Amino acid sequence: MHCLLQKIEKKVAGVVKIYECYAYRTVIMIWQEALEFLGGATAISVTIGYLGKKAIEAYLQGRVESHKNELEKIATEHSIRFQSLHTTRAEVIQEFYEKLVALDEALYSTLRPLQVVGDQGLENKVGELSIQFNKLRECYLPKRIFFEKGICELIDNILETAKGVFYDITTYPVDIEDTIYKYDRDLLQERHQFWKKAREIHQNEITELKGQLEDEFRKLLGL
Repeated sequence: MHCLLQKIEKKVAGVVKIYECYAYRTVIMIWQEALEFLGGATAISVTIGYLGKKAIEAYLQGRVESHKNELEKIATEHSIRFQSLHTTRAEVIQEFYEKLVALDEALYSTLRPLQVVGDQGLENKVGELSIQFNKLRECYLPKRIFFEKGICELIDNILETAKGVFYDITTYPVDIEDTIYKYDRDLLQERHQFWKKAREIHQNEITELKGQLEDEFRKLLGL
């Protein structure tokens, strides 16, 4: 029995060895055929170089696409921020301009030589003028950052000029029927001179500055 097993093992070993030799020869033949097909070692080198070049090109293309996508993302975010800033600035301009118009109307109503019959008295109008001036100033100062330097200078000039007008017309009692004028006609004349000066400043300087500011606002809004 033992001898039989030894014989079987030898037969199996022989078969395995024959199979291994056959497999080895098969592999060699496959490589030989591949070399002949590709033209030898030089062709393989060229092929590897070509494949390497393609791999590099694919890598670089991937990098380019990645950077392109990143740039598009940045551009989109920048566009959104710019649109948001433009919208906010438009809202600030709208709010400021509404208050500027209200101040201008208050100046006109207070300073016109012929007052409308039945309209509120000058003292009330001067009080309203003070209110509108403060509203405009309070609206502008916290949002000054939204305006360019040149526009800020225009607005500062308007506010200073309007403040000067207010000081002029309140230097003396506003109401011409005030008792003090009955006893001092020269004082009444001085009062008239201050009001005349204030009207001229409003009609010329403030109106011109307001027009310049409107032009600048239109440029900012793209109108």
